Amino acid sequence: MEQAPRCAYEHVSSISGSDAGSGDGHAVWECPHPAAPEREHCQFHAPIEEKNPDATTAALVETINDPDRPSTFVGAQFDSLDLSGATLAGGDTIDMRELIVRRDIDLSEATVEPALRLDSASAGGELLMHRLDANSTVSCLNFQTGEDWILTDATLDGRLDASGFNVDSFVATGVRIEGDALFRKGTADDQVGLSQARFDGTVQLTHTRIGGRLDIGGTVCTDQLSLSHCSVDGDVTLHDATVEGGLRFEHLRVGGEFDATHLHVTGGVDARSSQFETGVDMTELTATGGRVDFSYATFEAAVYVDAVTIDGTLSMQHAQFDGGTVSFVRTAIAGGFILTGARFTPNAPFRLVETTVGGAVSCSHASFGSEVYWTGSRVHGNVDMSDCTMTALEFGVEIDGGLDFAYTYVAQSAGFTETVVRGAARFTSARFASEPSLTEATLEGDVATYDLSVESIDSPSV
Repeated sequence: MEQAPRCAYEHVSSISGSDAGSGDGHAVWECPHPAAPEREHCQFHAPIEEKNPDATTAALVETINDPDRPSTFVGAQFDSLDLSGATLAGGDTIDMRELIVRRDIDLSEATVEPALRLDSASAGGELLMHRLDANSTVSCLNFQTGEDWILTDATLDGRLDASGFNVDSFVATGVRIEGDALFRKGTADDQVGLSQARFDGTVQLTHTRIGGRLDIGGTVCTDQLSLSHCSVDGDVTLHDATVEGGLRFEHLRVGGEFDATHLHVTGGVDARSSQFETGVDMTELTATGGRVDFSYATFEAAVYVDAVTIDGTLSMQHAQFDGGTVSFVRTAIAGGFILTGARFTPNAPFRLVETTVGGAVSCSHASFGSEVYWTGSRVHGNVDMSDCTMTALEFGVEIDGGLDFAYTYVAQSAGFTETVVRGAARFTSARFASEPSLTEATLEGDVATYDLSVESIDSPSV
């Protein structure tokens, strides 16, 4: 019998890596499927108007499940693609790069055994993967939908790469992914939902723009979670999440509320240069196995770090607090606490109450535009408050090391009731607007008060 002519479709793209067949960085792909009778193209590449969606979908499933036929459909076109409940068991990668679907792609409750590639594919409607069971890698690089991408309660035994995605919303509540999950440089016009999920590889949601909310509440990440360089216009929720390989969100911008209550992190937190435009709540956060670093971060509303446990160092050096209470109540920091160069505006009072610091506290060169209320606390190392500017101070701290208050300016009252300093206390060149209550403090070591002065000074400009 005469062999049917092959489909005439050729696809030229800028696919890189091993797919690039020419020296100019472009790949020319030739369709391996036979042309339809009396047609130039196969049924997958024929114009959408010339084919029946159900018949074409059935042929697609048959082709994928036939081990003697290639599962490659680069540039194929469909009006809609309904693979819900289907079993795709071919041995080769299912290659649907640059697929074009006018309406929905539905893989709900489907079982996909080989790797699946939907790189640079597009759907005018939704990408539905609810309860998808994928046994290998799923690649959706630069995937675009006109509506939402739904991945709820899906199970992926391999890696998911959705870098460059562009959707209205991406919802993956309850998903389980054993490999790495990559969402770099993506865009979601509305929300990204990753709550109640489990990720056993690295999760990278970096350099991504989200027009609404980001929800990672209740999720377990057994490796690193990175939100670095993301921009989120709405709220960010990490409530009751567990991250075992370190949490990174340096240069993260959050336009709404930031909720990290009951968050458990192993491996440290890197939040340098992050920006929070409304409230931040980290109540009962637990961080072990690394440093918690908010250096150079900006907080434009209230910050609550109450009942937090950190087994390393907490750094907020050169952070800026522009409005609302900054609260540390019943917080335990095993290492040091660094506030060097931090800036508090007149609308940002600082509260440090019933807090324990295992190492040293350094807030030298900090500027406190409102009152500092630091009482009922204990520091096992030294406390450096030199070269600070304060509006008012209420200080009742038990310090096992020394206290350095040199060159610090307090514009209003300064109380040292119930203060205990077991090491040396240095007040050299300190200035107070009214008599400080140093006589009510217990200073067990050497005390230096050279050039200490009590004089009326103008309130500091902050």
